[in-house]
Amino acid sequence: MRRNLILAFVVLALAAVAAGCGGSDDETTTETSATAEWADGLCSAISTWKSSLSSIASQFTDLSSLTEDGLQSAADDAKEATDTFRDDLEGLGTPDTASGDEIKSSVDDLSSTVETEVDSLETTVGDVSSLADVPTAVTAATASIEKMSTALSSTITTIKTADTQGEIKDAIENSPDCASVTS
Repeated sequence: MRRNLILAFVVLALAAVAAGCGGSDDETTTETSATAEWADGLCSAISTWKSSLSSIASQFTDLSSLTEDGLQSAADDAKEATDTFRDDLEGLGTPDTASGDEIKSSVDDLSSTVETEVDSLETTVGDVSSLADVPTAVTAATASIEKMSTALSSTITTIKTADTQGEIKDAIENSPDCASVTS
């Protein structure tokens, strides 16, 4: 049961990270440039990850129905969603802009952080063998989740500020795919 509580915490916390990615925007203009496609790919990856984790977390609104199999399935689903997110980030390539290399580096850092922290979360959950391990596991899981959230926020900030000519910023602001991840 202790492992179930840690798994539930991890799944719910990952959903909170994804939910914190931003609000919505009413902008519906689309662009077809390579820069716009890159921005769409980034926003689509974030939006899909956010949606997947929120859907997983919604299974746990009634804690009395928690089962070990359900929690393990949710943890597996969260790992799969995060692996897909990481793969999507890696597949973006470098945007064709003056600051593309800096932006790509920031996205690569996010991908690396997500991979490292998901691995850390898996280890944390796997290491729980008694009730005495729960507080340490919760602390470690919280730290990993905070690192992912910070990395995501930092990446979005870097993309917006490093884009010296405003191409990515404009593409993000004008992309329907980005409406759910910008505020």
